[in-house]
Amino acid sequence: MLVLLMYAALLAAPLWAIAVAVKLISVVLPGRRPNWGKDLLRWSAGMAAVAAVIVYSIGLGSVQWDAAAAEHGADSSPAVPCRPLDRIAGHEPSYLPLGFECRLDDGRVVRADGPYGLLNGLTVTFGLAAVLLLIAAGALDEYRARAETAETKAKRVADPQETPG
Repeated sequence: MLVLLMYAALLAAPLWAIAVAVKLISVVLPGRRPNWGKDLLRWSAGMAAVAAVIVYSIGLGSVQWDAAAAEHGADSSPAVPCRPLDRIAGHEPSYLPLGFECRLDDGRVVRADGPYGLLNGLTVTFGLAAVLLLIAAGALDEYRARAETAETKAKRVADPQETPG
């Protein structure tokens, strides 16, 4: 089932890339709205979160693909990521973090090499970028609110005769 999710993520990845490219082009062109910076930060946070979901979905499907391949057919066990190791007694797929845990015949458990380290790193990086961009958007809102308050106070000090109304 997760393999189907992986295929959907693989189809969504080019659409994501096109959306990012179009947005970057629209930022470079003249005629932006006055508060385009805040909107761009929020949009970028959303796209970073979508990228994290896409990468993690691809990794989930890949782990399930390797796990299913290790359970069926001739020359199937151990799982492909565990094959470079010697004295394998078994394997266990791991979905968080993505990867395989290979059990050796002496009882030790070793993380398998493969593309899962890269997928885990990309997922964490995109997720962290999404959080940081949301924090930056909130900080920008706070900065603008404080600047407006300071400007309003300065006007009141400059013209004390005028009463707010």
